[in-house]
Amino acid sequence: MKFRLISIVALAAAAMCAQGPGGFRGRAMSAPAKTAAVQSYLNLTDAQISTLQQLRQAEMAALKPIYQQSGPLRQSLRTAEQGSSADAAEVGKLVLSIRGLEQQAAPIRASYQQQALAVLTPAQKTQLAALQSAAALMPAIHEAGALNLMTPPAGSEGGGSETEMPHGRFGGSR
Repeated sequence: MKFRLISIVALAAAAMCAQGPGGFRGRAMSAPAKTAAVQSYLNLTDAQISTLQQLRQAEMAALKPIYQQSGPLRQSLRTAEQGSSADAAEVGKLVLSIRGLEQQAAPIRASYQQQALAVLTPAQKTQLAALQSAAALMPAIHEAGALNLMTPPAGSEGGGSETEMPHGRFGGSR
């Protein structure tokens, strides 16, 4: 049981590292998703992967107008926050506009997630629940790594041998 949990945590860590700083939703919309690890872990068929990828593309197409509206608003907010004389009313309007767009996106994401979950078998849904539980441990995993208490999983971003990474296991100087 311990080995299985460690395996799940390692898989989740690798998946989160591969996602980059934006997390699951932060990937570029046009970037093809890597699926080998999740396909293996959940025992997904090629047909399931194809269906899930099509659903993801449809979701991105549905969300594109919202992203196109929120991008300039976020840039305006960053600019306003960095200015020496930020107008609180303008900042507030921008924040509320962005929040409104995020609220529009939430039901779209939820709908596509439900469609994606419907592709899975009951056994795959059980495995996915374990993966979700492991993902909740990500903050602790990152902190343990930062304290040099853990070695990154083999084959993950930041993995490899000490000789490949002269500045420590996680890329920083020691």
